[in-house]
Amino acid sequence: MTEDILREDRDGIIVLTLNRPAKRNAMTIAMRQVIFDAVDDLRDNDALKVLLLKSNSAFFTAGIDIVEHGKYFPPTRSMQEFRRDYRRNLHRFFDEMENVEKPVVMAINGPCLGLGTEMAGAVDFRLASTAARFGLPEVDLGMIAGSGGTSRLVRLCGVGWAKWLGMAGEQIDAATAFSAGLVQAVWSPEEFEEKTWAFCQRLAGKPSDAVGVAKLAIDLCKDLDRAGGRTVERIANTPLALRDNSALIAKRLSTGGNNKS
Repeated sequence: MTEDILREDRDGIIVLTLNRPAKRNAMTIAMRQVIFDAVDDLRDNDALKVLLLKSNSAFFTAGIDIVEHGKYFPPTRSMQEFRRDYRRNLHRFFDEMENVEKPVVMAINGPCLGLGTEMAGAVDFRLASTAARFGLPEVDLGMIAGSGGTSRLVRLCGVGWAKWLGMAGEQIDAATAFSAGLVQAVWSPEEFEEKTWAFCQRLAGKPSDAVGVAKLAIDLCKDLDRAGGRTVERIANTPLALRDNSALIAKRLSTGGNNKS
């Protein structure tokens, strides 16, 4: 375990905290491995319900550690080697995060650039403080955002915002990110931690199998036409609806239908 990222498991929630403030939380290979291992644990351990990624510093992350990256992955590689390394070290990293059948949450309390914005596209919920901002500076380095910053951002935010971020290299603040569909909630720094934790606790308290099926169905439906989407809903919901949900219904009625903590 590297001290650059801290892990704590509590109340069924894996809490990963980026803890490299001197380098603006630029993500190293070791930091990414801790996240990758946590996703594996989330998938395989029934007692773990949610993964929360947050930061100890005013900078959520400046992106990938480009100094370390250049050391281990030199530009002298062949095109085939480059594609192979990209798939192994970055694409698979985010694909696993996207595919795990449990919620992954990012709590973004400051600038979130490059690989951080690309990671935001792979998680389920992006919560931002008003101090957050987002950007994809890869174009200024003569490249494109190639680890989901192009393919995932265009699906989340549409062509216009994907071009604003990934083609023009412009940054957006939290309010703009909310209107663009990149984040789902924006709170003040004073209430950010409390509201983030309450949200994660509510997620952890929901039936895990229904949450997992909802994630799979939603991700599948986004690429289907309306008729195909309705078919997915019927197939996915049949075993859930026909089981005995009486305890869940009674619990819901006893709280007056209020899902807020």
